[in-house]
Amino acid sequence: MTTSVMTIDKTGSNSLAARHPILTFVFLVYALTWPFFILEVLASYAILPFELPMPIMILQAFMPGLAAVIVSGWISGKAGIRALFEKLLIVRVGLRWYAFAIFILAFVSATAISLNNLFGTSAVSLLSTKMPPFSGPIELFINIVMLFIFSAIFNSEELGWRGFALPKLQAKYNALTSSLILSIPWLFFHLPLFFKLGSSQADSSFICYGIGIIAQTVIFTWMYNNTRGSVLLAILLHASSNTWTQIFSINSDATNHFLAWMMTCALVIVVIVVTVISGAENLSRTNVRIQE
Repeated sequence: MTTSVMTIDKTGSNSLAARHPILTFVFLVYALTWPFFILEVLASYAILPFELPMPIMILQAFMPGLAAVIVSGWISGKAGIRALFEKLLIVRVGLRWYAFAIFILAFVSATAISLNNLFGTSAVSLLSTKMPPFSGPIELFINIVMLFIFSAIFNSEELGWRGFALPKLQAKYNALTSSLILSIPWLFFHLPLFFKLGSSQADSSFICYGIGIIAQTVIFTWMYNNTRGSVLLAILLHASSNTWTQIFSINSDATNHFLAWMMTCALVIVVIVVTVISGAENLSRTNVRIQE
């Protein structure tokens, strides 16, 4: 009697991931997140008789980070996973970078609204009308802090985009080119949300949104390289973006395309300034680009 044993060539699969780590990561991110997004889209059209419960939505938020962990472990084992999470512990980067991460999108949002009200045909209020009602500055401050904390905790994208993918791109290309390349999968990661009724992307111009994503990616890279590769600061910047665009009348007025373009223009101006000052090679005057 002959026994047949099926074997799996792990070396071949590992070498495939090692040769194409970013493509492997992006494929896994889409595979783990797009099913959730598609269900959201179907529910928004009442094709599904239910909406995804909050615990499932929270689970979806951790999928990009999980993809980074899986591919890091696949390529480098426990050492790769440990190195990935150690980037969350880079905290001593100077108070000015914490201030930048937390407040830059507040400044950009307020600037966009001011430009809209000066030159646009439809003026908007500074604060979003969709925010929960508040009785005064203290309650508004509490709303901002709670939204910021929620956005920071329940989002693992930066562990993947900046912690895993960006250093590998910067090992091959300069910082500006790496940012432009990374902006493409980050943009299309959000693609299903353009088909979800009620989402901030649904009524947006894809071109305007795409240019904004490109600009934000460059800003993320600039801060990442100037903070020795701190994923924590990238998380704070991402949470800042999600928070201030909700607090101010940015995402709440998605049909105002002039306002959206003013937001994008303000982001592009920031990118031009930091690129001219820091240089396209490293997007940093004092540090080399992070490559590991």
